[in-house]
Amino acid sequence: MQRARLFPLACLSLSFWVNGCALLGIRSSERYDERSFSILNLNLFNQRIPSTLAKRNWKGDWLFRRERLELIDEQLRISRPDIVVFQELLTRRGSPSESDINILNFGALEGYEWDAEMVAFHKDTQEMQYQATAVGLPVKLSSSDRIAKKFWPIGIDGFMNYSLLELDQQPILLINVSMPGGAQKVDHWYEFVESELSDLLEELGICKQRLVISGYLPGGVIWPGFAAFTESFELKDTSTGFCEATSDCLTSSNQNDLFMATAQGQSPSHSERIMVHRDALVSFSNVVMNKMKDRTVYGEPYGLQRLWASRVYGWLANVRLQRCPPSGS
Repeated sequence: MQRARLFPLACLSLSFWVNGCALLGIRSSERYDERSFSILNLNLFNQRIPSTLAKRNWKGDWLFRRERLELIDEQLRISRPDIVVFQELLTRRGSPSESDINILNFGALEGYEWDAEMVAFHKDTQEMQYQATAVGLPVKLSSSDRIAKKFWPIGIDGFMNYSLLELDQQPILLINVSMPGGAQKVDHWYEFVESELSDLLEELGICKQRLVISGYLPGGVIWPGFAAFTESFELKDTSTGFCEATSDCLTSSNQNDLFMATAQGQSPSHSERIMVHRDALVSFSNVVMNKMKDRTVYGEPYGLQRLWASRVYGWLANVRLQRCPPSGS
């Protein structure tokens, strides 16, 4: 009786009701992993979009990039996510010191496993661009991945790749997506992603409950392709229930000088997302990598007075996944 009296009091807040009460017994805990994991999505900005504040182009400028990576490293040391999903990660050909992976691997992500897929090569700067995942214990890369195809181009400048992970011997299929820059005009690309992802799930033999999708995923309920995509895989945005105001969820913001210098008409939005199955438990979810320094040394020639980690903020969530239903259920 005492437990019955206390239970409603623990569930007064809406966000706790959606996520926390499940942990207290509304849903059977046997259906879920024993442990949760934290996951961060971050676009590192390849510096291919020029600054509108100066005539100089920061394309290939690794002094400025290193300055930004130092700020990213500082913030990674605070959040210490189990999984970090990167877009627009760069490495300069023939120069090990000019490599996002090497720099971060000697810093906050030391000891992490990496799974990186090259998606573009920029001849003018000799830079290789990757979509990559860094994984720290208790999560690890799976050794059972036998699928040859791991990368799909989407339109002119969009990409999708995947990483197969493991947590307590349970698989996790992590999809890293960068939709094309003009995704609102080509909403039909979600149909392509849906088709390829359906085939991948079947080929790997993984249920949709073990699916995590992270990256640049613009859209909303009025977008037919985006709505059909999320419904097909029964997805929810991990930000749901964690933003008291719309501004709390913005990953591209007019407060970010680096975004404003490269916006090119783009409006602030929540487009960097982490999406999971609608029955997954999300204990927290919020914007990260939104701290700036009052002064930048190498950003000044490009019209910047303050230093930001990237042109868009990162998104961090803590997730506990449901296990696959028993066969035949």
